[in-house]
Amino acid sequence: MDLGEKNNPITELRKAEVKLKNGDAIYLDIPKTVYPPREDSALLIEYLETLKPNGIAMEIGCGSGILSIILARNNWIVESCDVNPFAIAAAKKNSISASVEEKINFRESGVGEENFSIPLGTKLLFWNLPYLNPPSPGEPRLGWIEEASMSDMAEKGWGHQLADFLEENNMYLEPDLLIILLQRKYPKSPSNAEYWLDKGWSHRVIKTIWIHDEKLEIVAYWKPGQGIPMRIVEECISTMDEAKKLPGIGWQRVQTNKQIEGRGRKESKWISDERDLLATWNINKTILSDLNPGIVQIVIGTKIADLLNQYCKWPNDIIDNNGQKIGGVLIEMDNQKEYLRIGVGLNYSSKEIEGMEITGWNDKFPDITKKDMSKMIDAVLSTLFENHELLENNLSADKFNRDSWRGLSKLLSRGYSLEVDGEKTRVIGLNNEGGLSVLLEGEKSEIQSIEKLTWLF
Repeated sequence: MDLGEKNNPITELRKAEVKLKNGDAIYLDIPKTVYPPREDSALLIEYLETLKPNGIAMEIGCGSGILSIILARNNWIVESCDVNPFAIAAAKKNSISASVEEKINFRESGVGEENFSIPLGTKLLFWNLPYLNPPSPGEPRLGWIEEASMSDMAEKGWGHQLADFLEENNMYLEPDLLIILLQRKYPKSPSNAEYWLDKGWSHRVIKTIWIHDEKLEIVAYWKPGQGIPMRIVEECISTMDEAKKLPGIGWQRVQTNKQIEGRGRKESKWISDERDLLATWNINKTILSDLNPGIVQIVIGTKIADLLNQYCKWPNDIIDNNGQKIGGVLIEMDNQKEYLRIGVGLNYSSKEIEGMEITGWNDKFPDITKKDMSKMIDAVLSTLFENHELLENNLSADKFNRDSWRGLSKLLSRGYSLEVDGEKTRVIGLNNEGGLSVLLEGEKSEIQSIEKLTWLF
């Protein structure tokens, strides 16, 4: 997409031309106080142009109206708002010029305003988030309209404000609603994906761009399951066995409060109590065309460890900074089912099991309930593996390998080392099967089993 812009000193209107992939052009009149299409707009347009119409879409902070116009041209019904009255006036005029005025309803409103609302049936919500840092004391300030539309909030970002609004109004949202935000990754913005994850939203980075010294990302957010709830059973033999009974369609997972015969790696017994988190997710085996099960297990362990600000110990243990076990990840599959079973067990609190001291998440995060922890882990796994109709499945073996190694390296950086058959080794990487690459007596060797392996701190 090419952007062209001219100034009109007489009317103080800027003229902009936006060229689309199909060769068409959209012409815009943009008042001085309204944000014009820039490189960040081009990034969003590139994505939005690809979306097949799916009903109602809503844009927050429409500015010149270009993004709403793009969707309306693609046969979406669009609700569009902005806190800047000049933006609303200009966007209406530009939609008439583009002959899509009947498909867009413009209104003066925004997140935090009393009259802000999301229309029933909305399937897509998008916002080119304000990402400029608010001026520091003593720095020259923008006009109030420009500052409201272009600057992120100092303490709690606009993206966080939106997440809070959606949580308060969750009952009115479509279960498969997709949120598309353009937000600043670097320097770190007050609006970030971690806040959404803590509230149980899945997320996926779609596109990135560097503009001078700022890194911007388009991030998609959705609720795990998209209307399919996690099945909760009071008691079962094992969530791994219970998962075999789940339907074969959609994002399926099961959690229990009491597991009679839970199992760990190599059929070892998993001892738990009713406060622990015990759950299993079914993931379609089609991911194995891109990923090895060993890498899948490690990347899940590292992502859950990151969630807890703790560590993943190869191949599947989640531990704290003292080396005490918090939980683990286990993968099973068989020839009868079309999916992998991913079991996650997390201890709630410290206890002693068969002479071994273990710890739990409550010792680190006493304010997080089991329900909250379940929502966050559901979002972590959904982020990695769940499909959404409006998103491409972009599994990348290279990215999963990098993320797995990066996660394991956090533990190695704390001084952990490895012994194999009593010989000290140096871990130098992961292979494509999820095994450890080590230097043993000066020779490179591959480790796929925990037998004869000892971690030292």
